[in-house]
Amino acid sequence: MLFIEPKAGVAPVVQFIHHAHKRLDINTYLLTDRVILRAVHSAVRHGVRVRIIIARHPYGHRPRGEIARLRATGAQVRYAPRRFSRRYVFDHAKYMVSGERGEIGTANMTWSAFRKNREYLWTGHDPRIAQALRTVFRADWSHRHAGDAPRKTLILSPGATADLVHTLRMPGRVCIESEELGRDRPVLAALRAKGRSADLLLPSRLNRYDRRVARSLASSGVQVRFLRHPYLHAKLIAGPDRAFIGSENLSPSSLEHNREVGLVLRGKDARTLFDQCRRDFGRGARR
Repeated sequence: MLFIEPKAGVAPVVQFIHHAHKRLDINTYLLTDRVILRAVHSAVRHGVRVRIIIARHPYGHRPRGEIARLRATGAQVRYAPRRFSRRYVFDHAKYMVSGERGEIGTANMTWSAFRKNREYLWTGHDPRIAQALRTVFRADWSHRHAGDAPRKTLILSPGATADLVHTLRMPGRVCIESEELGRDRPVLAALRAKGRSADLLLPSRLNRYDRRVARSLASSGVQVRFLRHPYLHAKLIAGPDRAFIGSENLSPSSLEHNREVGLVLRGKDARTLFDQCRRDFGRGARR
């Protein structure tokens, strides 16, 4: 099931946690929302084994008291592996897995994610997706490498550039939402090749570096606009029949260095995402 924020609110995440029966694994860049913390605490009290991986230094620093609040829920908590805890390299993933159910999205587990931001979340019962998420989580929990098997189901970073370039090259019009841009050469080449068939939406509070990249793309024919409200934290590449959502921004560090997790959706969900992106794009400003 697909959820669009901020309209859906925090309920999809809380319901996913409440439906966990034996085990629940969470990997998230940040987990500070009090409603979600209470849901985790309730799950632990009902006998669910909860494990949480968080980024060691989100936004370049360690949130005061975050690890203590997480451990106070009764969950087992670990920081991401050291290879995802270096300067400009993060565990930026946002997913949960319990049994044969998975949740993948663009939202950090913060107050603003579910009340102020444009975000997308998918939840569903799919054994293949759940197994792939478990494989990634277990590897990162024990500081091992996840191998190639999860890539048959997930869009997984490090190493996601080729998959996202393939998605950008889908036939017909493509609509993109990204909080960051950067200078990933294959991504920028794919966008320029789409030209006027690419609608690129970025947040109005974009840094100067990414604005220069956006102007360069616009000069190549890419349709570029900027969204003021809601804040654009989403990471989306959508066509009428196929769409990607996940934690990956279109930057080299996100695609080739960070731990990131995404998913390709098809059919009705893809069309819903494409239509939402086009509506957002229509509300965006040209500068």
